[in-house]
Amino acid sequence: MNPVSAATELFGDADFQAGLREAAVAAGKQPEQAEKYARKCLREIEATPRESWLRPAAKMARFIYTRSYEAQLDINLEALEELRAQSGDKLLLFLWSHKSHMDSFVFLLSLYEQQFKPLPLIFAGINMNFLGFGALARRVGAIFLRRSFHEDPIYKLVFKSYIDYLIRHKIPLSWSIEGTRSRTGKLSPPKLGILNWVVEACEREDMKDVLLVPVSIAFDRIAEIDDYVAIQTGQPKRKESLRWFLDYIFGMSTPYGKVYVRYGEPVTLGQETGLSEGMLGDDAQGQRGQVTRMAFEVCRRIEQITPIKSADVLTMVLLGANQRALTSHEIYQQANAIAEVVKERELPAASGFKLETQEEVAAAVLALQGSGLVKAYDKADEPVYYIPQGKRLAAAYYRNTITHYFLRTAMGEIGLAMCALDIAVPGEETLKDHVTNLRDLYKFEFFYKPTEEFWSDALRETNQRYQGWDGGQVSVEKLLREHPPRFGHAILRSITECYLVTAVVLEGRGSTTVENTKKFTGQLLAQGEQMLLRRTITCEAAVSQDLFSNALRLADHLQLLDGPPDKLEERRVAFAQRVITALSAINLLQRSYDAAWFSQLSAGRAGGLLGP
Repeated sequence: MNPVSAATELFGDADFQAGLREAAVAAGKQPEQAEKYARKCLREIEATPRESWLRPAAKMARFIYTRSYEAQLDINLEALEELRAQSGDKLLLFLWSHKSHMDSFVFLLSLYEQQFKPLPLIFAGINMNFLGFGALARRVGAIFLRRSFHEDPIYKLVFKSYIDYLIRHKIPLSWSIEGTRSRTGKLSPPKLGILNWVVEACEREDMKDVLLVPVSIAFDRIAEIDDYVAIQTGQPKRKESLRWFLDYIFGMSTPYGKVYVRYGEPVTLGQETGLSEGMLGDDAQGQRGQVTRMAFEVCRRIEQITPIKSADVLTMVLLGANQRALTSHEIYQQANAIAEVVKERELPAASGFKLETQEEVAAAVLALQGSGLVKAYDKADEPVYYIPQGKRLAAAYYRNTITHYFLRTAMGEIGLAMCALDIAVPGEETLKDHVTNLRDLYKFEFFYKPTEEFWSDALRETNQRYQGWDGGQVSVEKLLREHPPRFGHAILRSITECYLVTAVVLEGRGSTTVENTKKFTGQLLAQGEQMLLRRTITCEAAVSQDLFSNALRLADHLQLLDGPPDKLEERRVAFAQRVITALSAINLLQRSYDAAWFSQLSAGRAGGLLGP
């Protein structure tokens, strides 16, 4: 799989030797020491794939994931065949979502078992290069990479030169676009380090026919969910080791359902994406702006091929009830309404997505009961179902995997609630201002379509469900009670309450700057717990380390962490008011939702209010 030895080619190259001499001076090493260290770095980095190792490695991978998951991977084979047709002429870079330690296993297995050639090499963190596993992974095609090496000029040179070598020989590559596993369920912002290195190598080697392939890897259930919850609440991450790896493998004994691998439409290297806003923030500026836009477009395409699963919808419904228990019929009505939206919009659904009948919904609820995410209370006249305390952060994980599909509707609902709270007569321009402001507020959470397209979709869907809302012809609050919201309160409360915690702590600091973000995150977690106990906020999923990380990115973008003291406090107060306004609208949606269901109870009716 390697055309020639990387060491032979690199250390025999005059330009590399010249660069090594310069790096030696920068590192304060003698030439002999520098070359010895450079060879050590290359041995640490280099993949040494062997065909003879692939079959036993595939058997091991299958043994590992089938301990909990169904043996047959669910793959969109048609898209894979289209990639196979292009793999001979073009260099393929596979960029995949990262939900579990299983990702790299099932990704490579999805290609190997379909006899896709050549198999890509795969970038992995140096933390996975532990005794036993590292040697095997390297022979299957793993390239081990240190987390940080910018202050090591020799390692940096070796890594750059090795990437050049791979690109020159047109060897396909793959890595997680997120850089690390998502612990919230949402796709994390892309890490641009490897992509920048690879793009620069393509430019140096004049490699033009390059495709960035989005790959979504999704699971019915995540084996590491309890670990994710622990980390989100501030507990330390367990360090990878051979003992950890064995514990992980043999700890997988519970049936977790299917694994889904979806290949999306590639982004051509250098392609104009049309993305210039949204979550891009300040990263879209400068020489690397094009790489940033391509990375975000890859992420957006990953989101658009991620399959919707029954558990995702049910957790959205139950979390949207805001700690109220629901009857089976209430769950069915709401889940079925969302299923109708999925069908109407032709959104990608998992093969096991079945929420059309009460029996199918009941079966899906029973599966969630088996996982411990849902509990039933059956001592009264009718059983009711709810997500127990301590499980809501885990439930939010599954909901978050699909929230992006319903963002435009959610922001339309929240924007409409803002119109109801305004003194002025609601109109299209007012709603547009609210939706655009919300889109900007959550810019570090999601991957958006361009502003006008996003707004057009939100307006169309608002008009479809809430006819006559504009111009003051009909009371908006009355419309919200008659057609209660489905998404705004259900998917954006946790983020908004997280922002409220952040705003409260920042405003409490007056004009004092934030210098240590790690220490500050600890303060946010503590303040969040207190506000939960005081019921200032209601959503357990709001107190999340990763959500606070995004909140701090937003705060930094808005210059809320430091800056001139005379303006810092003013900006923090303005941000707090902005968040409070959004949360007030979400609370109005929640009251409208609650009123609709309580009215059904008082009237002795069970049907119809939450139709699509």
